[in-house]
Order: sequence, then structure tokens, then C-alpha cells
Amino acid sequence: MKSTHLFPGDERAREAERRWSELKEPRLQFESDWEDIARLIRPQRGGFRVDTATTRQLTKSMSSEGAIAHGHFAAGIYAGITNPATRWGGFTTPDEDLNRWPPFAEWLDRAASKVHTSFSPSMSSFYPASFQIYADLAAFGNGAAYDELDQVNRKFIDVTFSLAEVVVDVDFHGRVNEAVRKRYLTPRQAVRAFKGKVPPRVMDLAQKGNSEKHAYFHHVLPNDTFEQGRLGVRGRRWLSLWCCQLDYSVLREAGYDEMPIYFPRWDVDSGMIYGTGPGSIALPSARKLDLMETATLRAAQRAADPTKLAPDRNAIPLDGEFRPGSVVYGAVDVRGNPLVRSEEFNGNIGLTLEEKRAAAEAVENAFYYSVMSLTGRTGISDAENRVIEEARLRNWAPHADRIMEEYAARKYERRFRMLFRAGQIPPPPEGVPPGTPLMVAYTSAAAMALRASEAQTVRQYVLGDMLPLAQLKPEILDRISADDYAEVLHEASTAVPQRVLVPRDVAMQARAARQQAEQAQAMAEMAKTGGAGLRDMAQAGAAMQGRGQADG
Repeated sequence: MKSTHLFPGDERAREAERRWSELKEPRLQFESDWEDIARLIRPQRGGFRVDTATTRQLTKSMSSEGAIAHGHFAAGIYAGITNPATRWGGFTTPDEDLNRWPPFAEWLDRAASKVHTSFSPSMSSFYPASFQIYADLAAFGNGAAYDELDQVNRKFIDVTFSLAEVVVDVDFHGRVNEAVRKRYLTPRQAVRAFKGKVPPRVMDLAQKGNSEKHAYFHHVLPNDTFEQGRLGVRGRRWLSLWCCQLDYSVLREAGYDEMPIYFPRWDVDSGMIYGTGPGSIALPSARKLDLMETATLRAAQRAADPTKLAPDRNAIPLDGEFRPGSVVYGAVDVRGNPLVRSEEFNGNIGLTLEEKRAAAEAVENAFYYSVMSLTGRTGISDAENRVIEEARLRNWAPHADRIMEEYAARKYERRFRMLFRAGQIPPPPEGVPPGTPLMVAYTSAAAMALRASEAQTVRQYVLGDMLPLAQLKPEILDRISADDYAEVLHEASTAVPQRVLVPRDVAMQARAARQQAEQAQAMAEMAKTGGAGLRDMAQAGAAMQGRGQADG
């Protein structure tokens, strides 16, 4: 292992530490509740108030209702926003005619397919990381993620951070524009992570096998020295600094064209940096339920193993332990009167099953458990499943739009740009006007519910109402536009590629060509039939003339 000459006391490293402390201050008012949410609802997280390298101790709740309801809710968000079985994102432009132009429509579909392929398990860990961030959003109302391209393995790195190690800041419009991540690494871990480019002191500790952890900061912020077209870090809009707290040196300096850290929030009040989620709503009832279950278990334990009442220390010579089949000397006097007896306690502490069930239902309702747990059940008709699905989507559609804006759509756009810069996506076809803005088109939960309802209504109107009526009144079919019917169903089916539906002008040309062919065939049949008729008439006339001559 070789050491790299780094400058200690770098002001940028000190600034990263200062920004961590400054940005952690607004979060202090949430951390107490976040710790309880972690303890009662999401035990995998926690350690928000632990700002040292000590290992966090996991705590155990006495009730599972909160964790179960939270898991169902997080799975519902995962299935509704970035479900790997559906094409949840795509591209479009403000020009609808350009979007329908076959060469450009095919290019849009191919670009979207490339992006979706980059999210597959063979290319990245996007979907497992996404479920983790949705679980954090459902519990704490905030989530943190990061992505980058691994040039060596030709894969994408998608990870979800623990909220305990990330603090953020927002710009004038409330958008996250700065983040500081604080990680604790052993000297050996630091040497491996930074490929030996660490301060001499860290290298020396690693060679000695020291296992003490030290703080490292990853500071991502807008690049104030950005210059369009410049090479290197100055030509990137975002600056990235990895700093070591041990001697305040910068270990790695890089830049990004797009912000690589994502910090979606569930519900954010005006003027606030951090959001709140369903876990905040469920927390009061989760606390109450945990206290109820704890009290019930203690009462049951006390009733099963009651306290022993004795006159003095010498009455029980077995150090206070009673074993089945053993002899307890001194428990009775010479007349047989008991000197030791159990405390009278019936185990009733005044809590009823209805009270605990009400607290559990309040926790479940905060996570829409009654709706989430019904989705996809067997024995339910398609119409019932559709109603349940729409109800589920309406419940959290407003929050899903924010998640799409701050997380999924941003990640989709950044992944496209990374693939385009790497040459994996070809340029648009010739004929596309220069400067045409390309936008991410995603299907929000509200739009998905609305489109599904609209498609079902149109399908019922045409197939269920109009076609039976056409059996009696065929002319009613003249009121139905087949082209509009096909386009409405296609727009509702977001997973169907645009190239599947032939453009209207192409379809009209095919219809005109088909009509001309049918007309030509009909005229040929008429000519053929007419010629045969003329021949028959001529033959009949000749026969009649021959008979007339014979009669004369």
C-alpha cells in the first residue's frame, strides 16, 4: 500500500464538516419522532441522534401491526410507481405531431427501452434500492439515494442511504440542491474505498491493523465555478468532494452534469426542509399500542409467576428461587401455618381487546392497510379489483406525484443522459427540428387510475351498449369513430409501445389503397359478368333468327 501526498487542513474539508453541523440543526426537531418510528415501525433504521462511530443497538417492539402495515404500504408504492413489470416512464416532446411521426416515435420507444433495460437486475440494483427508499418514505416521510456509472464493470450503482447519515439543504424554490453524507470507515476500509489515495496517517493506521473508525464526508453542492464547455471539474454543474475528518484533507474531487443524490419527500410544509410521512400519523397509536402490549405481557407474567411474600430473609433459604419438586425449608411454622405465600393478583389491568384492536386499526389505517391488503386477492372479480386499485391509487396519488418529481423522473432523466453520453442511445433521426425539448413522460398514480377508468368506460360504452343496439339499428355504428376508440385504449395502456399503433395518416392511406383495389376488382368482375351476358344475348339472338328462317 502506497501513500498519496494530500494537503492537510484543506478549507473545503472543514467546510464539509461545518455544513454537516449546520444542516443537521433543522433536523433535530424530527429526530426524536424518527427514533420512535424506527423502533415501532421500521426497526432496520435508526441512529439519528448518534453522531459517533458506535454501533447502533436495535430495539424490539412488543407489537407487529405497525411493521406489517408499513410493509404492505411500501410494497404498494413500489408496485404503483416503479413496477419492473410495467413501463413506468418514457419520453415525449411538446409537439404531438412530432411524437406521432413514425421514425421519431420508434426512436422514443427504443430510447425508453434502453433506459428500462439499464434498471434491470443485470445492470443495476435499482429496484431493490427503490423499495428501500419507498419504505423510508412511508415511515419517515424522507428518503435518500445515490447513483453513478461503474466504468470498470459497466454497470450502474444504485444505492439507498440511511437517513441517519445524510443532511440536505434546499434552494429558494424549496428544491434539494446540496447534500452532505457522513460515513464512518476503518483505515483499511478507507484505503480500499479510495484506492490508496488517503493521508499518510490513515495509511499508517491501516498497515498496523487499527480498527478504529473515523468520519468521512461526501459533500455534493452546486459548482460556483461552472463554465459551459470547459473540460474537467469546472465544466460540471455539480461539485463532489470526499473529505477526511482525521486531518481535514480532500481525498477525491469530481463533478457531475446532474445532481447524483436524490432526496424525495412525502409531504413537505412550506418553509420546511424535511417532510413527514404516514409513519408520523401512525406514531401516536403505535406508541399507545406498544405500551398496551407491554403492560399486558407484564401483567400476564406477574399472574403466572406471582410475587412471594415472606416475613424475613431467613424464611426462604434458596436465594428466592422456587423449583418444582424441591423442598422449601422455613415456608411453614411448627404448627403448619404458611410463612410464605403468593401475592394475590388476577392479571386484570383494565385493558380490553377492543381497546388494543382500536389502536392497532388506527396504525393500519394510517398506512391504508384495509385497501393495500385487498389488492390482488383471489376470489375477487376484475371489476372489484379495478375499484380497489383505483381507491388505493387515489389515497396516495398526490404524494406519488412528488415522489415521481423528486426521485423517479429525475433518475429516469439522468439515466438517459448517462446512456446518451456513453453512446448507448443513438442521436434522434434526421428531420427532428434542432433544439426540440425532450421531456420525461411518466405515469403518475392519479393519471393511471383516471386512464384506466376512462378506458373501461369507453369499452363498456362501445362493446356493452352500442354493439347490442347495432343488432337492431345498424346505422348507429356510423356514430362510432374507430380511430378515436383505438387511440383512447392505447393511451390508457401505458405499457403498449407507440409503434404498435399505426398513425392515422398511414392508416388512411392503407384504407384508400384497399378501397381502390376493391373497386378495381369489382369493376373487373362487372366487366367479366357483362361480357358473358352479351355473349349469351348474342347467342340467344342468333338462335332465334335461325328458328325464324326455318319456319319461313
